[in-house]
Amino acid sequence: MAVMTPHGTSRGRAVRLISTAGWPLADRSPLREAAVQALDEASGAVIVGDPGVGKTTLVREMTTGLERAATEQTVVWLRTPAKLIATPWGILEPLIGAEHGPEPGVDEVGRLIERCRRALRDLPGRPLLVIDDLHLVDAVTAVVVAEIAQTQAAQILATCRRQPGPPAAVGTLLRQNLLHQVDVAGLTYDEVEAVLTTALQGPVALETIWKTWEVTGGNPLYLRELVRSLRDAGAMVEVDGAWVWNDRGVVGRRLTDLIQAELATLSPAERDVADLLALAGPTAIELLAGAIEDAALTAMTDRGLVVLEADQHDGVLRARLVHPVHVDVIRATVPPRRRRILYERLQNESADVTHPAALFSTVDWALSCGVTPPVEDLIAAARAAAKLADARLVRRLTEAALAHLEPADPRALDLRMTRAQSDRFAGNFRAAREDLDVVAAHLPAGVEGEQLRWRHARLVANLQQYGADDVDAALTTIEHVELTTPPLWQARQVDRLVRLAWAGDYRRGLGELERFAERKDHPQALRASMLGSLIAGLGQAGRLEESLRLADDALRSWQTDSERYPWLLWEVLGTRFLAALWIGDPEGAMNPPHIDDPMAKVDDAVVQVGHGRYHAARGEWSLATAQFRGALSRFAVRDPSGFGPTASANLSYSLAALGDREGATRARRDYETAQSGASRVVYGDSQMRVAAASVALGEDDAAQRCADLDAWSSHQGLWLWAMHARHLRCVVEAASNRPTRMQVDHLTHAARRVEGPLGPLVVAHAQALAEGDAVLAGRLAGRLAERGVWIPECRVTHLTSRQREIALLVRAGLSNREIAERLTLSVRTVDTHVGNIFERLGVGTRSDLASVLGGFRARPRHRLTVSGSVGLVEPVAVGLRSTY
Repeated sequence: MAVMTPHGTSRGRAVRLISTAGWPLADRSPLREAAVQALDEASGAVIVGDPGVGKTTLVREMTTGLERAATEQTVVWLRTPAKLIATPWGILEPLIGAEHGPEPGVDEVGRLIERCRRALRDLPGRPLLVIDDLHLVDAVTAVVVAEIAQTQAAQILATCRRQPGPPAAVGTLLRQNLLHQVDVAGLTYDEVEAVLTTALQGPVALETIWKTWEVTGGNPLYLRELVRSLRDAGAMVEVDGAWVWNDRGVVGRRLTDLIQAELATLSPAERDVADLLALAGPTAIELLAGAIEDAALTAMTDRGLVVLEADQHDGVLRARLVHPVHVDVIRATVPPRRRRILYERLQNESADVTHPAALFSTVDWALSCGVTPPVEDLIAAARAAAKLADARLVRRLTEAALAHLEPADPRALDLRMTRAQSDRFAGNFRAAREDLDVVAAHLPAGVEGEQLRWRHARLVANLQQYGADDVDAALTTIEHVELTTPPLWQARQVDRLVRLAWAGDYRRGLGELERFAERKDHPQALRASMLGSLIAGLGQAGRLEESLRLADDALRSWQTDSERYPWLLWEVLGTRFLAALWIGDPEGAMNPPHIDDPMAKVDDAVVQVGHGRYHAARGEWSLATAQFRGALSRFAVRDPSGFGPTASANLSYSLAALGDREGATRARRDYETAQSGASRVVYGDSQMRVAAASVALGEDDAAQRCADLDAWSSHQGLWLWAMHARHLRCVVEAASNRPTRMQVDHLTHAARRVEGPLGPLVVAHAQALAEGDAVLAGRLAGRLAERGVWIPECRVTHLTSRQREIALLVRAGLSNREIAERLTLSVRTVDTHVGNIFERLGVGTRSDLASVLGGFRARPRHRLTVSGSVGLVEPVAVGLRSTY
């Protein structure tokens, strides 16, 4: 089961950008403020970071700001072009003139310092020496700069690369705190996301954001050149309204040229280090001893291009290139003959095949050289590629290994099934079927072949259920496979129950899932494999508090081997995320009990749906829409688990909230068209969102949609969706008349079966609609919005999308400042929008606005109060309206 959770990735934190011609920049205000503070507290600041992270841009912004502020400081730039640094103390030319002379002795250095001091004293105000690329200055100049700073003849503002770092004389002042160091890192994930969506002027698939962040390390220069390169090469394209990097093997000409220019500055020995590590991957130090020069490795480490680190699993010290983009460019540009030479050089030292990344890289490297690695290495590399979801490489490695194996060899059967699974996840069902047909002809009989037969049956059933939408055929395949051992009988029982959950058939499976979970004698991994389905089923049945307790207990005591079962942890995290949203706790959805397992994995597009769900629950509809579009662009390329229609349903819901009738209708039709191939594990959730969109759009069949959802949910015992369907029916009725007492009672019956705070609120809201009390209904709609539930009763069509978004947040009870923070706007902008909304709707207060958004004729009679239990919703005096 895939999941929809943003846990461990971006939470959509507010990122401010600076508009520039051609490319947006992330706002580095905190860094700029830190540097300004350093100038206030010390003799200067040194801005330290890797090449391309924006050190010089930051310094330029600071100096420009000083000049605009008309401060008493005089800025003197000391630049470091090659023609000046070739001569000792040449960069001091703006202070001492163009006559430099030979290398000075001790006395001459003293006189040089004095000449600089005199020049600085002659300047108006307090001098500020700005030095670009401090790491390039010669030792004499460094001594002069350090003396100027120490004697406070001028303040120093310098940029410096992290490696090799500042000259010794300046480094001493940093250690003494006479100069302050300000570190500039690459952009965060959230900053990369903000830059990409702004630069490309549209939503971006999460997988694309992640890949660009990973490849560039957040380096702003690399990011800009990579995106431009990919667009020029046609490898980054717009799919269904969002941008996708559709060919991971393409880096692009612009970035390739930039990286090659950087690599051209390396010595031949240093280039050997770069090329070898790019081709081999992380490599044990002892294996490099005979293949490269120690001095070259040290120099590459000093440059910050190579890092040495001990592996967390085996403790072996390995070297690797710091920047993934260097790896990609080198692999794409090293000529075949040089590949072969370097391969043979390292193989003479015995390749490192214990590290997965090293094995994967070495085998791929060998094949690119025309060398056939040992078959066991090919098999292991194919399995590693399958874990990386690289279907093309799995196919290439499998073909190479199968050429050396007999068709009936168990290793060949295992490889074909690995490739079939990889192809199924890539959407290549025909190729997967062909491999499974070959395996079927060679499956061994008897007890020794049971594991292979069981694995084969599950893969065939997956094609039937998720490729052909035939769950009954899948169940038949599973039930008919011949198994004789109790562990496999148990595995078959769990597999059947999970398949029923994926088909949305909780009526047949939920009770059995519960009974199985209560058995403590089953293996841990087997029990873990059904937890996600059980958590999702309990939540939809209305047993939300129980669902969350089960999830939290599982996460606190998690013991399942995530290296062997990397998806199980994400199933629990994802279903817990949904259960928290369903119970009305959006922030709690983002904060499961602490667990840090790097092996947990899930489809990035599914995670992006989770991002959208979180933003929608917070009323951030524009952000939610962008996330759903981004997910759909990836699902258009690959959707192995059938979650694309779920994203379409959520997109329709968010567009309806924004008042985009055409877009909401189109997204709903996309959902209905693709529904036959969709996962139904959260079918009720998707149907509820489509029904809510239909209600908001005022469609003729909205009431029937609600009735159909109610009937299906009640039959399945999924009272959460029955409650929401009945509540939506009351909202439909309020548009033209009022909900009847019978309808409210019908809703109350379902709400009593749903744990958590939402049941009493939806019943109270329905009763307010039945009483025609627009004021109370509006306030209750705001309280529901705080819990992540949008009431699709807004039929105000003469507001813009942004105004609707803000109006709904006003109804949710947020102040203008809170709205500004949530939508990353200025308070003044929100003030203006709220004023325009009031004018357009003819209201004067926030309470009036909440009432108008109800969309029905208000006839206030009395107020209702909501106690903690459904059924205790009683009328109270008008004077108690402040309760809400």
